[in-house]
Amino acid sequence: MKYAVLADIHSNLEALNAAADYLANADINHYLILGDLVGYAANPNECLDVISKLPAKIVIGNHDAAAMDLRQGEGFTDTAYEAIRWTHNCLEPRWHDFFGRLPFIHITPSYTMAHAAIANPEAFDYLFYFDDVLPSFRQMETPLGWIGHTHVPQIFMAKGKSGAYLNEGKYPLDRSEKYLINPGSVGQPRDRDTRLSFAVFDEEAYSLQIVRLSYDSRKTAQKIREAGLPESLAERLL
Repeated sequence: MKYAVLADIHSNLEALNAAADYLANADINHYLILGDLVGYAANPNECLDVISKLPAKIVIGNHDAAAMDLRQGEGFTDTAYEAIRWTHNCLEPRWHDFFGRLPFIHITPSYTMAHAAIANPEAFDYLFYFDDVLPSFRQMETPLGWIGHTHVPQIFMAKGKSGAYLNEGKYPLDRSEKYLINPGSVGQPRDRDTRLSFAVFDEEAYSLQIVRLSYDSRKTAQKIREAGLPESLAERLL
């Protein structure tokens, strides 16, 4: 079984299509989508159309929750709140029902997935450092945990008591270790690499690949400007 693991798409249709085109030829069996499907960029409905057709397990992110109920975005930055208010107003009604069915956490015998922390997933805490992930490791009973939210590709190891940034490339995993893995962001990377980021997990080989791809970020930025969204959201992609 091969999984594509995507997080933080954030209404970026050009990035999502680039990732989907790559994965169409990658022998993928299933998709894990770690929330924040919308927010920031200008194609929420179009992105949701693409995502809804994938064989995927999906958890809800904080921007998705706020797109349904603006009160959930009251702690956002001014820029993020302006973008989610715009998203809320243009989101087609059918997607409110779609988001309403998404769980905060999904657990199988082999993996756990949440948008942010696995411990108290409704709080959407950021996990940047090893000390941040300890409550999630204590809560998690599976060998693998998949998280997003920070927009930075990282790996944390419970037995190794460490964490590391993940560069583009392939990584063998240890079946005796317990991992929390962040695949980075498809729609708005925040690691000083403007290329989109996602992961491919090969269950049989027990290996991880971080994939970085260029896409038409200038087109996405222009759409953000034309929608009247904050200029900083366009600049951030470039």
